[in-house]
Amino acid sequence: MKRLLYALIVAVVLSGCTGNKATKREPQLSDTLYTAAAAMKIYAYNPERALLIIDSAEIVGNLTPNNAALLRAKVFTMAFEAERLDSAQRICLNLLNSDYVKEASNHETVLDLMVAIARRKYDNEQWLQWATKKADFCRKQGNEVEALRTEAEIGIVLTHLGRQEEGLQKLDDVIEQLDGVRKFNETDACIIALRRKVDVLKELGRYKEIIPIAQKIIEKTNDYEKNPNDFHDGTFREPDLADVPNYCEFYRVKAYAYLADAYANTNDILNARYYLGLFEQSRYGQTTDGRRMIAPTWCKLGEYDKMLAIYDELEENMGADTVNLIFKNMLYDRSVAAEARGDYAAAYNYMCRYAAIRQMLNDELQQSEAHEYAARYREQEQQLEIERHAIQTRMMNYILLTMLVAFLFIIILYNHTVFQKQKLSARNAVLVRLIDEQSHVERISEACKLIREQPDMTIPEVAKAVGLTPRNLEKIFRDQYGMSLTEYKMLHKK
Repeated sequence: MKRLLYALIVAVVLSGCTGNKATKREPQLSDTLYTAAAAMKIYAYNPERALLIIDSAEIVGNLTPNNAALLRAKVFTMAFEAERLDSAQRICLNLLNSDYVKEASNHETVLDLMVAIARRKYDNEQWLQWATKKADFCRKQGNEVEALRTEAEIGIVLTHLGRQEEGLQKLDDVIEQLDGVRKFNETDACIIALRRKVDVLKELGRYKEIIPIAQKIIEKTNDYEKNPNDFHDGTFREPDLADVPNYCEFYRVKAYAYLADAYANTNDILNARYYLGLFEQSRYGQTTDGRRMIAPTWCKLGEYDKMLAIYDELEENMGADTVNLIFKNMLYDRSVAAEARGDYAAAYNYMCRYAAIRQMLNDELQQSEAHEYAARYREQEQQLEIERHAIQTRMMNYILLTMLVAFLFIIILYNHTVFQKQKLSARNAVLVRLIDEQSHVERISEACKLIREQPDMTIPEVAKAVGLTPRNLEKIFRDQYGMSLTEYKMLHKK
């Protein structure tokens, strides 16, 4: 029995070892955590870890250098630090000057990042410049809807540059072209444009005009949620049917926040609190971003504790990264809350910090603009150098062309002169021949006369008398009369 049990144990062990050998698998690159997908899952809230994953993914070969550079730029763009934004900008400029952007999708992605970088740096001129380039590029690619999305962003930039009416007109034009088209891509772009217009009107303090726009956003999201198949167009932005409720809730809740803020600013407290309640009941309303979005509205309603609790949490999450527009606005709201509570010392302190950060942001913007002007100057200098080189090239071409024309003229003139000389020589030769022939005729006549009148003269004597050699005289006479002088002389002797 023991022997049987021992044999059974050995058989199981051996079969287990054999099985392990049969199922052994070589590790693959896709097995590693160092992938683009892994980096992009955390880049918004853990950028340092995302950068490490990108570096590792490039090392193990999961990412090409250009793709890795693009992802680094995406991570840097999420920051507010000027150094990281500058790094993202340099990466994108390098990519735009490389073969990477020969593929249209890559080119559009890089332009998207340049727009986002300029937006984060509050550099309105660059924002307008890159947004315009992106809109033009999308239109050349035949992607009119994406071009209109970008033009909606251009509308915001124009208002930041003091061109409010032009910016609003741009937004209205975009909305008019997209509204009423029951396709997801156009509907989504229209909602984005409506949100952009809300941002502009909020900045201009035109809160009453926000209310119908926010209600229109709600109507569009409700229509899409009830009839998603009617909007189906297969574009890459369209969510799966299972995600349609989440998509609609997100934009609908945003509209609730717009309405709450608009009603709060128009002193319609009842409606303001109604939409605040709807907002807070939503999932987005419980997120950090959602609570940050609604905090200023609580401040306008005098709910300072709610606002301050939200700001305390946000400030803790920001850490040292406080030189940005969000923190600046938080300081302003804190100052308002402190003043409302009669804590004027705290209000003054917050307002001083607010002014200091606003000045720092303005300085950064001016520095960025100075860099832009310097870049434009260098670009202009390069363009002038190119133009100077082009002028020199044209001058050299003109000189070479002139020399070629002169050379051809000299050749033609030379050939003409040679031809004229040859023609003159031929004519002279004919004249000489005629003269010689006439002279020969006269001499032959004289020779014939001598032979007739003095038959005793010999042929050499006759030739000498007419100035010819006997041989030439004989030849000329034979050519002209077909007989020899001797024969002619014999005929006259008879």
